[in-house]
Amino acid sequence: MLKRFLVAHEDSLSMWEPAYVTATSPSAAVEEYLKRVYSKDFVFREHVLDLYHVDAFVGGLIYPTAEDQLALLEGVRQDTPERVQECVRKFFSHRPEFGEIFLNYLDTKDASIVGDDVYEYIAVRDPDGIIAIEEEKILTLA
Repeated sequence: MLKRFLVAHEDSLSMWEPAYVTATSPSAAVEEYLKRVYSKDFVFREHVLDLYHVDAFVGGLIYPTAEDQLALLEGVRQDTPERVQECVRKFFSHRPEFGEIFLNYLDTKDASIVGDDVYEYIAVRDPDGIIAIEEEKILTLA
């Protein structure tokens, strides 16, 4: 049965606009929002394409823990291109063709080759605090 859900980022209603999404479940509502709104957001896309900050998308794949990130920043750890490729391919394992596109982006830094479908895949696999609340559970004040 279809229900209406308010879908938004749990930390910031002002950064990413909330939306009402009609779906069968909270997780389906979140996925629809991620594909249709969040994946198209400029800040999200900038985060995905950022190759220089450890807390960006690629940095999170290669250095997933705070300890890994600290080791990198202290110069204790540096990874090989093979390790980077392994991490990217692992993330895109359900859609290897997207992984190859993203690896090509890493080599060329040509953002135009990263299409909407790749951004949607990344957004859905890494929902980053997006939540859905069933409309009936939202307090209405008159």
